[in-house]
Amino acid sequence: MKNIKILFVINSLGYGGAETQLIRLIEALITRGCDIVLISLKDDLSLEKELHPKVEHYNIQLKGISDFKSIKEILNVVKYESPKVIHSHLFQANIISRIVKFFNAKIKVINTTHCVYDEEKILGLSPYLIYKLTKKWVDYHTAVSNESLKLLRDGKAISKLKSSVMVNGLFVEKYQHSTIKNKTFKWLSVGRLIPVKNYKLLISACEVLANVKMNFELNIIGDGPEKQDLIHLIEEKNIKQNVSLIGLSEDIPNLLKDYDAFVISSNSEGLPMVLLEAMSAKLPIVSTNVGGIPDVINNSKGGMIVESRNKMKLASAMRLMMEQSKANLKEMGNNNYIYVKDKFDIDEISNQWLKIYNN
Repeated sequence: MKNIKILFVINSLGYGGAETQLIRLIEALITRGCDIVLISLKDDLSLEKELHPKVEHYNIQLKGISDFKSIKEILNVVKYESPKVIHSHLFQANIISRIVKFFNAKIKVINTTHCVYDEEKILGLSPYLIYKLTKKWVDYHTAVSNESLKLLRDGKAISKLKSSVMVNGLFVEKYQHSTIKNKTFKWLSVGRLIPVKNYKLLISACEVLANVKMNFELNIIGDGPEKQDLIHLIEEKNIKQNVSLIGLSEDIPNLLKDYDAFVISSNSEGLPMVLLEAMSAKLPIVSTNVGGIPDVINNSKGGMIVESRNKMKLASAMRLMMEQSKANLKEMGNNNYIYVKDKFDIDEISNQWLKIYNN
């Protein structure tokens, strides 16, 4: 497997789970002797500085599937670099990789889906239908969670024989561990400020907790189109002393150690990187029952899973977590760390990817 050349394609290099995961995978593959080329399709390059210096990066700003000039530029990069494998991440990049396959039948194309498509439409069509109509031009399709894979297979969007779950990976030992020493219980949540993350639900749950005089703080790391709406909601509910939006952070691993627990309020997820990062930092988890999260937390014994879109149940679980003894919190955190180290370490995940690339 030495010196295999892999071309990765991804929508952007902005702050996000898929982007962070790809950067880590690239680093692990380079240490195994792979040559890596990357094409990003949007002008958000916030994480570009995190790329390994050996990566040849092309930023080709694609305006859409009908942007023939950019597609031709992508095809020229493929011709020049001559990769053995193209591995794309996220819907737009997956479709672009299939277009490349149409013109380059000998290149092995692998697609990765990082989410569940929740009533989304692309040009009026379900992403699952678009995948189904174009699956002739992909060799293998992976998903980051069992739920995501099942939906793809049930919709006949991918071949059952040429698909599997491939979980996200991370460098587990890079994370500092939470010591759980705060007098005020400190919650952390990380993600884009968009409707699917349902931070409005989380803020409403915090109002419930504040009304029963729970002593806590919630910091939300992230940015996005809902920022002003969330600021107004926090003010409206008069919980500024409890809930803060603290913007983007370039150092999540270092921040995690300062918190007591991690909370996810999403309506839909695949298997979020921030979940695995929080578990690596030995944080207990409260999350809605979406994507691959229940499988992970139920197996790790490191947190609580609640019904999605239900503020009272989310508030109840958060209150129960805050009422745990420090010994119980520490045990849940340790359970999470052990589980992630065993199942999600990037070194083992990259070995699994190499087997897929070479088959």
